[in-house]
Amino acid sequence: MVTLKFVFNQEKLKQAGKTEEELLQPMREHAKKYDIAEPEHGFFAKDGEDAMCVIGMFIPEITRKDVHYLDYLDEWTFDIDGEVEDCIEETKKWWKHERKRGVYYDEE
Repeated sequence: MVTLKFVFNQEKLKQAGKTEEELLQPMREHAKKYDIAEPEHGFFAKDGEDAMCVIGMFIPEITRKDVHYLDYLDEWTFDIDGEVEDCIEETKKWWKHERKRGVYYDEE
Protein backbone atom coordinates (compact mmCIF):
# COMPACT_ATOMS: atom_id res chain seq x y z
CA MET A 1 0.00 0.00 0.00
CA VAL A 2 1.25 3.48 -0.88
CA THR A 3 -0.19 6.55 0.84
CA LEU A 4 0.19 10.30 0.83
CA LYS A 5 -1.07 12.13 3.92
CA PHE A 6 -1.69 15.87 4.25
CA VAL A 7 -2.10 17.60 7.63
CA PHE A 8 -2.60 21.34 7.28
CA ASN A 9 -1.77 24.07 9.77
CA GLN A 10 -5.15 25.68 10.38
CA GLU A 11 -3.72 28.97 11.66
CA LYS A 12 -1.48 29.41 8.62
CA LEU A 13 -4.37 28.59 6.30
CA LYS A 14 -6.54 31.17 8.03
CA GLN A 15 -3.80 33.83 7.86
CA ALA A 16 -3.32 33.18 4.13
CA GLY A 17 -7.03 33.08 3.36
CA LYS A 18 -6.76 29.50 2.11
CA THR A 19 -8.82 26.39 2.85
CA GLU A 20 -7.93 22.71 3.08
CA GLU A 21 -10.41 21.98 0.33
CA GLU A 22 -8.70 24.47 -1.99
CA LEU A 23 -5.27 22.97 -1.30
CA LEU A 24 -6.46 19.36 -1.58
CA GLN A 25 -8.26 19.96 -4.88
CA PRO A 26 -5.15 19.50 -7.08
CA MET A 27 -4.46 16.15 -5.38
CA ARG A 28 -8.08 15.11 -5.79
CA GLU A 29 -7.90 15.89 -9.51
CA HIS A 30 -4.65 13.91 -9.74
CA ALA A 31 -6.30 11.06 -7.80
CA LYS A 32 -9.19 10.87 -10.27
CA LYS A 33 -6.78 10.48 -13.19
CA TYR A 34 -4.90 7.60 -11.55
CA ASP A 35 -7.61 5.80 -9.57
CA ILE A 36 -6.19 6.85 -6.18
CA ALA A 37 -8.62 6.56 -3.27
CA GLU A 38 -9.18 9.13 -0.50
CA PRO A 39 -10.43 6.85 2.31
CA GLU A 40 -10.02 9.65 4.87
CA HIS A 41 -9.91 13.42 4.50
CA GLY A 42 -6.43 14.35 3.24
CA PHE A 43 -5.26 10.72 3.12
CA PHE A 44 -4.75 9.19 -0.33
CA ALA A 45 -4.02 5.51 -0.94
CA LYS A 46 -3.38 3.08 -3.76
CA ASP A 47 -2.26 -0.53 -4.14
CA GLY A 48 -0.64 -2.07 -7.16
CA GLU A 49 2.34 -1.96 -9.42
CA ASP A 50 2.04 1.72 -10.35
CA ALA A 51 1.02 3.03 -6.92
CA MET A 52 4.39 4.48 -5.90
CA CYS A 53 4.83 6.25 -9.20
CA VAL A 54 1.36 7.75 -9.60
CA ILE A 55 1.10 8.97 -6.00
CA GLY A 56 4.71 10.08 -5.74
CA MET A 57 4.70 12.14 -8.93
CA PHE A 58 2.23 14.55 -7.34
CA ILE A 59 4.81 15.74 -4.79
CA PRO A 60 7.17 17.60 -7.15
CA GLU A 61 4.27 18.57 -9.40
CA ILE A 62 2.43 20.60 -6.73
CA THR A 63 5.54 22.17 -5.23
CA ARG A 64 6.67 23.37 -8.66
CA LYS A 65 3.27 24.98 -9.25
CA ASP A 66 3.01 26.55 -5.79
CA VAL A 67 6.30 27.10 -3.97
CA HIS A 68 4.41 28.11 -0.83
CA TYR A 69 2.41 24.86 -0.59
CA LEU A 70 4.74 23.63 2.14
CA ASP A 71 4.00 26.71 4.23
CA TYR A 72 0.49 25.47 4.95
CA LEU A 73 1.42 21.94 6.06
CA ASP A 74 2.25 20.58 9.50
CA GLU A 75 2.72 17.07 8.13
CA TRP A 76 3.04 15.64 4.64
CA THR A 77 4.11 12.01 4.45
CA PHE A 78 4.64 9.52 1.66
CA ASP A 79 4.39 5.95 2.95
CA ILE A 80 5.45 2.95 0.89
CA ASP A 81 4.56 -0.24 2.73
CA GLY A 82 5.58 1.22 6.09
CA GLU A 83 8.64 3.15 4.92
CA VAL A 84 7.66 6.74 5.63
CA GLU A 85 9.24 9.75 3.97
CA ASP A 86 8.72 13.32 5.21
CA CYS A 87 7.73 15.19 2.04
CA ILE A 88 8.23 18.59 3.67
CA GLU A 89 11.87 17.90 4.51
CA GLU A 90 12.59 16.08 1.25
CA THR A 91 11.05 18.91 -0.77
CA LYS A 92 13.16 21.47 1.08
CA LYS A 93 16.25 19.42 0.19
CA TRP A 94 15.08 19.32 -3.41
CA TRP A 95 14.63 23.09 -3.45
CA LYS A 96 18.25 23.52 -2.31
CA HIS A 97 19.30 21.70 -5.46
CA GLU A 98 16.91 23.80 -7.55
CA ARG A 99 18.60 26.99 -6.36
CA LYS A 100 21.46 26.08 -8.64
CA ARG A 101 19.01 26.53 -11.52
CA GLY A 102 17.76 29.87 -10.20
CA VAL A 103 14.59 28.61 -8.50
CA TYR A 104 14.20 29.61 -4.85
CA TYR A 105 12.02 28.46 -1.97
CA ASP A 106 11.69 31.03 0.80
CA GLU A 107 11.29 29.17 4.10
CA GLU A 108 9.84 32.19 5.93
